[in-house]
Amino acid sequence: MVRNGSFAILLLAVVGASPAAAESPAAREVVEAARSECTKEKGQFDASPGSITPIDLSGDGTPDEIVDATKFACSTAVSLYCGTGGCPITAIVNGKSIELFGRGWMAMDWAGSKILLLDIHGSRCGANGTTRCFEAVTWSEGAFRSVAPAN
Repeated sequence: MVRNGSFAILLLAVVGASPAAAESPAAREVVEAARSECTKEKGQFDASPGSITPIDLSGDGTPDEIVDATKFACSTAVSLYCGTGGCPITAIVNGKSIELFGRGWMAMDWAGSKILLLDIHGSRCGANGTTRCFEAVTWSEGAFRSVAPAN
């Protein structure tokens, strides 16, 4: 089971790479767009460790990535990236960026597939925002699949 940045730290420790070396151009683009938004607000941007997590979501043996905006901060705009409903969670699969939304995420293996669990706003489950609600998605045939379409 992988929790947010724990796999990234383990991967970097095993291969001895720096976090910057593990980032794809698509992941850097997401982070740079967030940095640009903060700069427009005349703020100082920070992407804390674990903001980019390498993880094989497609099952092809090649690391994909998750860019987690819950790990971003802007000194002049506290809610620039996240609101009460959550934050952008960008999955980059085979070079393609897919923006999901949630308050957090976790991945697990089940029946030979990677399942991405998203902690989402209660309104997506027909309740209020404080109600716990989760969505499970998996990568299949070029897209995330779930009972209901992912964001």
